[in-house]
Amino acid sequence: MDGPSDTHDLAAKARELERFLPEGRQPAFRALWTGLLTDRQAADKALAAAAGRLGRLEGENDRLRDRLRRLGGNMERLQEIFRINDQVFLTFRSALTLSRRLRQLAELPQVMDALAGAMGVPVLACQLSREEFETCVPPGFPCPTARELAEALASLPPGDSPGRAYVGPVSALPRPELFWPREILDRQPQLASGSCFIAALADKYRPDRTIGSLALGDPDPERYTPRKSTDFLEHFCEVLAGDLLHVKIHEELARQRDRDELTGIPNRAYLRRHGPALLHLAERKGSAAALLFCDLDRFKIVNDRFGHETGDAVLCDVARAMAGRVRAYDLLARLGGDEFVVLMPDAGETEAAVMAKRLRACVAQVARDRQLSGSPGLSLSIGIALHVPGQTIDDLTRLADAAMYADKRAEPRP
Repeated sequence: MDGPSDTHDLAAKARELERFLPEGRQPAFRALWTGLLTDRQAADKALAAAAGRLGRLEGENDRLRDRLRRLGGNMERLQEIFRINDQVFLTFRSALTLSRRLRQLAELPQVMDALAGAMGVPVLACQLSREEFETCVPPGFPCPTARELAEALASLPPGDSPGRAYVGPVSALPRPELFWPREILDRQPQLASGSCFIAALADKYRPDRTIGSLALGDPDPERYTPRKSTDFLEHFCEVLAGDLLHVKIHEELARQRDRDELTGIPNRAYLRRHGPALLHLAERKGSAAALLFCDLDRFKIVNDRFGHETGDAVLCDVARAMAGRVRAYDLLARLGGDEFVVLMPDAGETEAAVMAKRLRACVAQVARDRQLSGSPGLSLSIGIALHVPGQTIDDLTRLADAAMYADKRAEPRP
């Protein structure tokens, strides 16, 4: 029985059957089938209610399955985003590590090449302000003037958001050669249809001041677009600028510490710091080493007669002349006043004597150039000491100093 019509048929059949029952049994039978019909109706209602609930549950189940599919898709997208961000972070960390390892600005070209490799960038170029860095970076490193740098950055197309970086197509740049050397652009013609990230490098101590720029380029037009986040790159530029300034300041302090302020050549501190290593190397190799102690004759008369300004100029000329005569691996230093030393690795008595002759000749030339050959007669006294294993740099200097005084007494010079 599947509906009300079935129930009516059952009731009709029960009444017809009731007529054939013995007298007295009809009430009980009628009560029985009436109860059955009531139970059936209740069961039908319960079944209908259950079917309704089942239908609703199936609908809810379908909705849950659809939601689960959407969640699965979102999870896959989140995993892909996480993978990309994880790769970006690893790249960022590698770039930071390279920047933090920079110890000398002389290493900058190699560091830039390593950065390009670590970041997977086909074209990477850095420029630094000439006024700030030209004397610190290797020859040939791009160093436009501060004005040229400011004009190049000002020529960048406006970005979608305020900041110090341009992100977008290379074709929108008025003059790409302001950021990448022309030879790089010629080697990478496909870059013209690619994308780039170009940012100013700001002085962290004076954020309104620009010290350089960093330009990354890729032939892929989708590599750098305004739709993609560049937070890591912009933060890296801040870190790189800070590291560059830190290394520059460190090198300037080292030069001030190790260089003679007047002549620019190494000073006594430099000799005492690096001389022992040269002597230790000579002992280890079993090779000779010599030290020449040089003192200008009658330099005090030059100071007294022509003034300290002329005296300082003479000292600078002498230091420059000596630096041009010593070998590339010799250590020339000014001890102070008119005293200089030359530490010569791999040099015995013969090589030291030849060097002494060269140094006397170069001082004589300075005297002629300064018209000091006649009176007061500037010349050079030199004492030579040959290294013996176990001697310190101070021991060798004292021996050469004593030999210099003997030379000064033995042969007066005009």
